[in-house]
Amino acid sequence: MNKIIVYFIFFISIFKIIKCQSPYPYNTTLGCSMYGVSSSFVEAKDFPPLNNTEIAPNTCQLTHPEYSIESCCNYNQTLILQTNMLVAGGIFGRCSSCMVNLYNLWCASSCSPYQKSFMVPTKVDNKTDQIIAIDFVLHPDFANGLYNSCRDVHANGAQPFGVMFPTAQLFFTGVFSAVNPTFKELNWVFNTDGYNDVIVPCSEGCSCDQCRDACLPPPSYKDIGLLNDTIIQTHLLIEVPHLTIWIVWSFLLFLLSLLIGFSIWLIFKYSSKIRYFKGKKFKTVMMITLGILFICTVLIPFVTTHHVIEGKTTSCMWRLDDGKEWNCSFAMGVSIYIMITLLLLSIVILACVIVDKTTSNRNSRRILGISGGIINQQVNNDEIENNNNNSNYNNITNNYSNIFQKAFYWYGINITKRPIIVLVCCLVFTVGIGIGIISLEIETDPVKLWVSPDSRSAIEKQYFDDHFGPFYRVEQLILIPKQKNLSITTTTTPISISTTKTTIFNYDLFKALIDIETQLMNLSVKLDDGSNKIITLDELCFQPTKRGCLVESITGIFQRDQNKLNAQKNNVVGWFEQCKSQLLSPECMDSTGVPVNPKIVLGGWNDNSTLAKAFVTTFLLNNPDSMIERSMLWEQAWLNKIQEISNDPSCPFEISYNAQRSVQDELAREGNADIPTIIISYFVMFLYISLSLGSYYPFPRRLSSFFVRSRFALGLSGICIVACSIIISVGICSILRIKATLIISEVIPFLVLAIGVDNIFILVNTFESLHVTQPPNGNQRNQMPTPEESFARTLAKVGPSIALASLSESFAFLLGSLTKMPAVKAFSFYASIAVFFDFLLQISAFACLLVLDTKRLESRRVDCLPCLHLNGDNSDLEDDPFDNIDQPLNSNINNNNNNNNNLNDYNNDNQEEIENEPLLINGEDDDRNDNAHNFNYDVDALNVVDGLNINEEPSPLSKKRMSSLKKKSKKKTTLLKELFTKYYGPFLIHPISKLLIIIFFVAMLLFSINYAYQIPIGLDQKVALPRNSYLQAYFTNMNEYLEVGPPMYIVVKGNYDFSIPSVQNQFCTVGGCNNNSVINTFDNAPFISPGISSWLDDMLQWSSTVGCCSAFDNGTYCNSNEPGCDQQCFPLEKSGRPDPSLFKKYLPAFLNFTNTDQCPLAGLAYTGDVKFNSDGSIAATRFDAYHTTLRTQNDFINALATSYYLADHSDAQVFTYSIFYCYFEAYLTIKQVAVKGVLLALGSVFFVSLAILMNPLVSLLVVLCVAMTVVDLLAVMTLWKISLNAISVVNLIMGVGISIEFCVHIASTFIRSPKHYSRDEKVKFAISEMGANIFSGIFITKLLGCVVLAFSKSEIFIIYYFKMYISICLLAAVHGLVLLPVLLSIFGTNKFSFEKYLTFKKEN
Repeated sequence: MNKIIVYFIFFISIFKIIKCQSPYPYNTTLGCSMYGVSSSFVEAKDFPPLNNTEIAPNTCQLTHPEYSIESCCNYNQTLILQTNMLVAGGIFGRCSSCMVNLYNLWCASSCSPYQKSFMVPTKVDNKTDQIIAIDFVLHPDFANGLYNSCRDVHANGAQPFGVMFPTAQLFFTGVFSAVNPTFKELNWVFNTDGYNDVIVPCSEGCSCDQCRDACLPPPSYKDIGLLNDTIIQTHLLIEVPHLTIWIVWSFLLFLLSLLIGFSIWLIFKYSSKIRYFKGKKFKTVMMITLGILFICTVLIPFVTTHHVIEGKTTSCMWRLDDGKEWNCSFAMGVSIYIMITLLLLSIVILACVIVDKTTSNRNSRRILGISGGIINQQVNNDEIENNNNNSNYNNITNNYSNIFQKAFYWYGINITKRPIIVLVCCLVFTVGIGIGIISLEIETDPVKLWVSPDSRSAIEKQYFDDHFGPFYRVEQLILIPKQKNLSITTTTTPISISTTKTTIFNYDLFKALIDIETQLMNLSVKLDDGSNKIITLDELCFQPTKRGCLVESITGIFQRDQNKLNAQKNNVVGWFEQCKSQLLSPECMDSTGVPVNPKIVLGGWNDNSTLAKAFVTTFLLNNPDSMIERSMLWEQAWLNKIQEISNDPSCPFEISYNAQRSVQDELAREGNADIPTIIISYFVMFLYISLSLGSYYPFPRRLSSFFVRSRFALGLSGICIVACSIIISVGICSILRIKATLIISEVIPFLVLAIGVDNIFILVNTFESLHVTQPPNGNQRNQMPTPEESFARTLAKVGPSIALASLSESFAFLLGSLTKMPAVKAFSFYASIAVFFDFLLQISAFACLLVLDTKRLESRRVDCLPCLHLNGDNSDLEDDPFDNIDQPLNSNINNNNNNNNNLNDYNNDNQEEIENEPLLINGEDDDRNDNAHNFNYDVDALNVVDGLNINEEPSPLSKKRMSSLKKKSKKKTTLLKELFTKYYGPFLIHPISKLLIIIFFVAMLLFSINYAYQIPIGLDQKVALPRNSYLQAYFTNMNEYLEVGPPMYIVVKGNYDFSIPSVQNQFCTVGGCNNNSVINTFDNAPFISPGISSWLDDMLQWSSTVGCCSAFDNGTYCNSNEPGCDQQCFPLEKSGRPDPSLFKKYLPAFLNFTNTDQCPLAGLAYTGDVKFNSDGSIAATRFDAYHTTLRTQNDFINALATSYYLADHSDAQVFTYSIFYCYFEAYLTIKQVAVKGVLLALGSVFFVSLAILMNPLVSLLVVLCVAMTVVDLLAVMTLWKISLNAISVVNLIMGVGISIEFCVHIASTFIRSPKHYSRDEKVKFAISEMGANIFSGIFITKLLGCVVLAFSKSEIFIIYYFKMYISICLLAAVHGLVLLPVLLSIFGTNKFSFEKYLTFKKEN
């Protein structure tokens, strides 16, 4: 009676979707083809249907009332049918539509009065008339309709039937024919003459979880914000579909506009030089011609794209964004027209330049400015300083009008007066702060490295751990048979075609796999804490059903029992096929009572798991903090055993493996392996710095002077200063409890050395250029200034630019700490402090060391051995840059009267002032009429003067002036500086060079913008590991073979009472649940595998299934086999749901229930998914799911974005959790983090530049060049397939710091150049002064250090350090030494400078 009641409950719940069928839905012949009630005996018999048949109530008449009038079955047959349907309800009951359609089919097979027309016996026992084989003929529409209504149905732990049986033919054969107790052969034939009836669509009675047609439309990919390259493109609405096309058009338009403007400017400038083109008529015609050319070129492409070309004569069509098409020939014609236009403009420009060159050769207008009638001469303060020859501080500092120059000069004089005291103070400070390193902590936990403590993933992880415990420790094997030609023969019904396919379902392989798993499960390890305690897997493993350790493997279908495997020795495949359709059958479950899911335990298959190519075995260990040490010890023994097994030649598998500790172990091994590479890289830079600081050009006349001129010890001291700054940084951060990371230990030394080296080069080179013999004054002899005075002048000259670079970098890194990513924040703090103190130590400790080393050199003491003194003088240490100056300084003096007047002034009135006047150029200068201030510069300005006529004999005045200049100063120079002065500077300011450079860099910027949008995101695990790591093979096989992704959980946070049906409908997936319930929504989402395990669904089904929950008469729960335990726990309810009070009462019983033959629902597997409060209410719960196979970094990121989106847009208070979320959450905002970090760094660079340069326009140009460097770096990353992640974000911010080094010194020297210089002359002056220092001190040093990194054994070093560092160096160099000078020569001006507000006027 209880069974009937429960069954009635089921049909009451679905009755509203059942429509009565017409009495005769098909035109077939009346008659019955079989008779009998025994499942083992059905008699073939042709007889007419029975009239007024009595059938069991609430059975077949529910779907076919006509069967009560006329049918082929009797009462007993319908009772058997009813019992079978109750069993089927445990499998198909979650979708009532599927159950109705199946009940329709089974009732028709037994009771239909037209049975003989579709149930056709094909083989009968002649003696007993028992049917041996029978054909069940179905109409294709009915067969496919029934299959579609059941294909998404899945029971607990099993895959949807549509996954196991991709077609209707396979479904009917696998579900009903594989194990059929009635017929030995049941063949399904699809024919239009077969049985047909109305199908109840699954959407009318099933939830989304069990029916795809009932699902709501999934959220659009654009709303979720997935990465494009892993999603089907037809689902995307890209903001700019053809970004590349628009960038190309933008560049062509820019190029056209630039060439048009340049052509017009040249025509107006140079037309007066050609006699026939001087009139206005020529200029007007050229203007109109160029204007028409420009307008036509711009409009034609855009006008023609809005008209469809009629009469298509070619199959080649170019599809536009708006859906229209261009004929390829026409498109090519337009492109050629544009190219011809650009070519014509280039010819016009070239012609104008040739005309200008020819005219300039005939009549040079630039002469040496020694005549007072040519220009207004200005006297440089630094020259006056030399004339006065007075080292008194008050007199000298009055020569500096800028507040920063005064401050640095004062500081330089005072800091070098007592070098020993300064050095001791610096050393004591370093040691004192360095003591803080004792409390240094290194963070190695990846979660704490990349995830902010207040981030979403961290908070949700903490909630999950607090309520459900930490996620398991996973040890996994992927076993691929070495023998590739194993095969099986399968027979496809009903036409019996035999096919041979490759498979791994081989007895010997299963036997070997059971042996391997048994060895691993029996491992034990002794604790090394002195207790000698033995640790086994049973103490560590996850035991969901309390029956033993859960080891997920295909051997679970044999309960990992060799005897059961032997019983199926010749039928391994058949047993698997049977179990695949009956995953909840006890004989097919693992020994722990957990279903064996083919997607988890088999790999390398698509639709048919029988054709799998690999076994996947997974060990799950509990992961509380108290067990981590013991678990890691056991894991090490596990790894050792696996290595031993895989190295055994007799092993039939290629084994790849991974333990929870593997990644951490391999990263540590990788760090140790890269130590030699890092040391060599630093050593190369150290050696170059130490050797290059010496002066070897021109070569000294005495060999012994090499040992004196060397500054190896000084270079080594500079390196020690870098080390001290790192010690101070680590000490301060350790005191502040800022944990260090491996990135910091690998990057910071390189960064500080790279940034600090240029300051060393600039200080030394500038010092040597100023520390020269002074000209005689009166009766005094030539004098050499003291090293202290020379360094003070050096610091006054280059101190502002060095301070600007260092402070900009320090603030840039400090602002990077505003990001929430812990690794980036820690790096920013360490780098900022290290760079700042490196600057302070350089202008203090290194300053004193430079002064001391100079005194050593002047006393001819050997470098590194100062106690060894060489005889002789220092005459060969001076080189004269004016030895060959006669030719380049010849002047063409056109006005003899002015020459005579100037000569009289020179001889009589102010001889010393004339001798020391700067060389001026007669040219245009926007700043010539400004109230310019005098800045320090030296006679290297002579080397940048161009336009001198070297073909005429110099005048007596020129000779006398050059003679006095030779006497004035003997300055050291280098070959590299000569190259920059004589060749590179003039080349850079040539008009054609400027034009080509601007075009090239704009093209590169647009190209980079295009590729910057395509930069990949993530960090491939294989990249972070050593190349020879055993994990490389594991991750490769994981991507290739695994058929399911990482597990995930849907965690319910709110205080929900799941006993209330309305709350149940909000979460469940069975009949009557909301289509947009939480589980239904997730089940239909991308990147989430269908078939979410829900304890709530199984609880509802458990409460309505006969044989699951039994109780005594008093309602006490009991086992059904106990005497008197014959009452159903849940009485009849109209809603079909259990009473709320009974739900609460029996929920604990369900969570401790193990599956049986009568009830295949194992509630015990959900024990860990429900947590109770002390009053019995549910405190927290979760639903188990899996992601789909995630093979790329974008897959992981998209999966995370999808789950977050669904949780955020759910009506319930839920969140999703998976073990990888913490590692990938940063990638959801990595672009914003990178942009924010770079913008903050650029902002700090701008404001510090503005404060020191005091010129907004020049500061903007500097920031522009640095920003373009970063954009170009992003494009290089895309082309080189370097992903955007925490490491590359750190490198991008570091790129800002390194780029500013290449730019700021050029900009600062440009501003400090003599005000009477034109822009071009200022640029040449800056290139002459700083170009060689930047190239040798910054570029070469960094380049040498980067090249060594290419030999690293680690892929991460090659990609993220070698490739990115060398890209930063190259891009920063070309932007700082090529683009910035050109921009300064075009836009550089002092009109917007506010320096005059901070300038001190010299008192007369």
